Amino acid sequence: MNRRIFLGATAAGLAVTTWPAFIRDAFGDGAACDMNGKPSAAPPVAQVSAAFRRAQQAGKALLVLVIPAQDIARWERGRAFGELLNFGADRDLAPLAGVEVVCATMADLKKIVPGAGAGEPLMVLVRTDKVPAAATPLDASLPAYKSGRSLDRTSWEQRQKDEEKIAAQRIGALGELLRKALGADERNVAARAAGVRARLVKQPPAGAHWASSSGCGTTIEGVEENGAVGCGMGHVPEKSRRFLYFFSVEQRG
Repeated sequence: MNRRIFLGATAAGLAVTTWPAFIRDAFGDGAACDMNGKPSAAPPVAQVSAAFRRAQQAGKALLVLVIPAQDIARWERGRAFGELLNFGADRDLAPLAGVEVVCATMADLKKIVPGAGAGEPLMVLVRTDKVPAAATPLDASLPAYKSGRSLDRTSWEQRQKDEEKIAAQRIGALGELLRKALGADERNVAARAAGVRARLVKQPPAGAHWASSSGCGTTIEGVEENGAVGCGMGHVPEKSRRFLYFFSVEQRG
């Protein structure tokens, strides 16, 4: 969407002049949609800025899924969020119905929300109804899957059982983290969870792609040209095979 068109449409919503200065400064003239109305590539900071505006206009908080700086950590974090979104129970996903979600590095988030905090927590919850915006880090320790060397000494059946147990623990930890931070409203849980799945599972949250891999080669959804990426990762637990891809498409190969 062209910035001039967007500005002309704000009469029915929040006036641009009420946005914090750092939000207005971060919003450039780059296109956010192509001529067919489909999302086009945008700089990460612009995606965070746009998500902040959407949350603010809807009267919602912004939930940032933090992208780690290190590549190995990105793979692990993306798989953890993939497990939650693809296999989380209704009660795990329902809290996400009340927030706008975006994926971003802490460095990019701090350009929009300077008080986002330190480190690389799993998530950051940003309250958009205050200036400056208030941010709360959300973090938890997630159980790790067994190493490849350990798996070599485990039967296939036992390996599957162990991985199912660990996946359930990881999903449970993330779900509990969301319920504590966003509330555990028991009303319309199934309907709210269904809305989250339609919004974040069928399509990826802003700032990421959905991708899948069974250990050698990664297929990025919605990208016409796919190549082998991350070959040599080895065995991938079943519930980790569809995950959030936190790299730019240009980083493939």
